[in-house]
Amino acid sequence: MTTPEIEDPTYVDTPALLEQMVTHLQEVTALAIDTESNSLHAYQEQVCLIQISTRAKDFLVDSLALADLSALGSIFADPKIQKVFHAGDYDLTCLKRDYAFHFANVFDTMLAASALGEESLGLAGLLEKYLDVHIDKKYQRANWGTRPIKTEMLRYAQMDSHYLLALRDCLRPQLEKLNRLDIVLEDSAQLASQTPAMKNHAEDVWRVRGINGMKPAALSLLKQLNHLRESLAKNQNLPPFKIMSDSALVEIANTQPHFIEELDLLPSLSAGQVRRYGKELMRVVERWRESPGRVSRPRKQAPDEAVLRRRELLGEWRKQSGLKQGLPSNVILPRELLEKITQVELKDMNTLRGLMLGSPSRFEMYGEAIFELLREEQT
Repeated sequence: MTTPEIEDPTYVDTPALLEQMVTHLQEVTALAIDTESNSLHAYQEQVCLIQISTRAKDFLVDSLALADLSALGSIFADPKIQKVFHAGDYDLTCLKRDYAFHFANVFDTMLAASALGEESLGLAGLLEKYLDVHIDKKYQRANWGTRPIKTEMLRYAQMDSHYLLALRDCLRPQLEKLNRLDIVLEDSAQLASQTPAMKNHAEDVWRVRGINGMKPAALSLLKQLNHLRESLAKNQNLPPFKIMSDSALVEIANTQPHFIEELDLLPSLSAGQVRRYGKELMRVVERWRESPGRVSRPRKQAPDEAVLRRRELLGEWRKQSGLKQGLPSNVILPRELLEKITQVELKDMNTLRGLMLGSPSRFEMYGEAIFELLREEQT
């Protein structure tokens, strides 16, 4: 197991350096991309660093220092340049949110590894297996919004994109040999086009864990407590969970204390949190007693029985097909595609072909089996 010496990355934090990088990228046929965000350290997370590697160079783009990254848009949207990600859904959704980028010609090495039946899909494990390279993941939860970034953190970030092209080169021949390359390319294209831009953080009491089963009165208090936590978090530029946990809010809402001393008895609140926020929490409880308000649960439409039956049949079919081929069921038929198919009563093969338009290789392999399975259920 080795960690080869590699050249230092180019730190891109000025428009001139960005222009030089883009000029280099315009001449390549493939590049690797990764990102670092500050989701664990800010109220509204954002992309703080973009790692881009070619075969010749590694670039670390300081997205906090550069006001305009639009020059990267044409590179990411260029179908002649393949963009290699590993588990790229998070990178894509963040880049789309912050910069409205579009991506063409994507190859995801995690999807590739999954299509090869790899049990371990993490980047570190794959690099050790295929390239005999060890990378350290200790800065995975670091605050990438701090400046200047430590030298060891910059090296860590560089490693996440530096080896991706070499990893792709190892996986691609095996995919071709097993006739699974087209499936990976199709799934990567769907990942690039269908991954939505991540929504900005918004106050939503229904995302509080532990809310199920709460009584209406407790729900109305929870909503007001959650609003307080959101306000505190926004003012301090912290994620709400760093103000206090979901379980703390639920405990306060269920116990509805009359005195601040009761907060010390709640297992999910620390003594420090009671000191910092106890008075504000009690003011919220007191205002709630004067004006409780009402909270209406969002209504969920029950799935159609026919849809449930098709989902069950197709889910079992993909599970068994995966076991026979030694592949995860999601490689046989991705969950998103399964759901899309089960929403429609199949009249003929053309209907199914239209539903599987984004994955023609799967239609070629499995279309007839899927159609026969669901047609029998419908008759």
